[in-house]
Amino acid sequence: MKITYNIPVTGRPNAGKTSLINYLAHTRRPVGKKAGTTLRIAPIQLINDVFLVDLPGFGRITKRSRTLEDKIKDQIVQFLDEPNNSIIFGIHVIDTSTFHIVTENLEKKGIIPIDIEMIQFLGETTKYPPFVLMNKRDKVNTALLKQNIDILTTYSLPKLEVHSISFKTKDGCREFRNMLRNLIVEVLGVKYQNW
Repeated sequence: MKITYNIPVTGRPNAGKTSLINYLAHTRRPVGKKAGTTLRIAPIQLINDVFLVDLPGFGRITKRSRTLEDKIKDQIVQFLDEPNNSIIFGIHVIDTSTFHIVTENLEKKGIIPIDIEMIQFLGETTKYPPFVLMNKRDKVNTALLKQNIDILTTYSLPKLEVHSISFKTKDGCREFRNMLRNLIVEVLGVKYQNW
């Protein structure tokens, strides 16, 4: 039986998950300015038997029913918990322009921020520690970016690789792609061409 390897891409709605997949896999999946464009789990071939898995955004979205939100969350958890998925590691995308606000608001209510919860979950269910991409760095200054990274370090998270990028300006994207490519080659021994 042929083994396929999956790299799930998680994050809140409109964080940039599909933009990441489009950039890495050279696809043109729909990207919307409004949150909630991706509603189904979609594996996208990256190279050979390695797939990026575009997961719907999880969390509260205006004009989306609680029932739909719960259904999406259940799909994501079921996918990540499936032992036959051959998940190598996950990539969690954060909208760095809103992360601190959302995190502080939830912390005031005594709730673990949803991004932190997902990073912890990825760390528990994948073979290697997850990558965290702080997207939209073109919208924040260096101090706010550092503040967001500091927030991540205040939680007991698995060893993280944190990268700041912008899919709008492509700042940091090539470096992340090259690092990801090298890791896939090293871990899986996968050969690649033109990626």
